[in-house]
Amino acid sequence: MGIYRLSLLLVLFVGVLHLSTAQTRSCARTCNVFYRCSPYYTELVYAVVDGVCRVYQNGCIFGNENCTRVNQCQSPLSSTSAEKCKEFCPRRCPSGGQEVCGWFPYVSGENGENSDRYIAFANRCLLDQYSCQNDIAYAYEPTLGPCP
Repeated sequence: MGIYRLSLLLVLFVGVLHLSTAQTRSCARTCNVFYRCSPYYTELVYAVVDGVCRVYQNGCIFGNENCTRVNQCQSPLSSTSAEKCKEFCPRRCPSGGQEVCGWFPYVSGENGENSDRYIAFANRCLLDQYSCQNDIAYAYEPTLGPCP
């Protein structure tokens, strides 16, 4: 019994020592988010996010997304080619779920006017599928519920 107690005490001591010397990871504001990215400037960036191809309007918006991820202790995204990304387009989506509204900014006409298109989708998967298959980026996170 004495050896058992000694072993148990040793294991507990090492465990407490390990916990007390473990470094806590603080990610708060380790990356400064770019500001004033133009959602109308189009230079598409492709990345696979959580197993799904995501199309970003431009490098500035992509950089902001990466900063947000780093500040939330998530791993940063890597850009990839459109062809590689499209291998991860959603093929099938559920019919139900939370309705989302995607904002698709674009420049229209010969005058180069900034325009907006809002499209409602039955769920986020359908929004990602539409974006990926049509090489069109929605700006920022979609809003929940119907479009304005």
